[in-house]
Amino acid sequence: MVLEQYIQRVEEKLLLLVKKHQQLQAENVLLKEEVKIQQQELQQQQQGLQGLEDRLQLMKIASTAQGGTSIATEDEAFKKEIRSKINDYIKEIDRCIALLNS
Repeated sequence: MVLEQYIQRVEEKLLLLVKKHQQLQAENVLLKEEVKIQQQELQQQQQGLQGLEDRLQLMKIASTAQGGTSIATEDEAFKKEIRSKINDYIKEIDRCIALLNS
């Protein structure tokens, strides 16, 4: 009789463990899906942020090119960077022309 009760308690505990395991597996699947969704949202936000940064850069360049008196004009480091890039582009164009002429 004692052995049967012991076996019954073990079976009950085993059933509880199996049920808990199934619950944890289901929760794990849901959490993995949630992480995947959040990673996708983060990636979209990063792409949006990059797009906004690119637009800001273009606006600064346009403002500098137009001789505007915006923040970009006041930022000497930015103006030097733009001048340097333009000079690099001109040098590259000159190299291409030289290659075409030879």
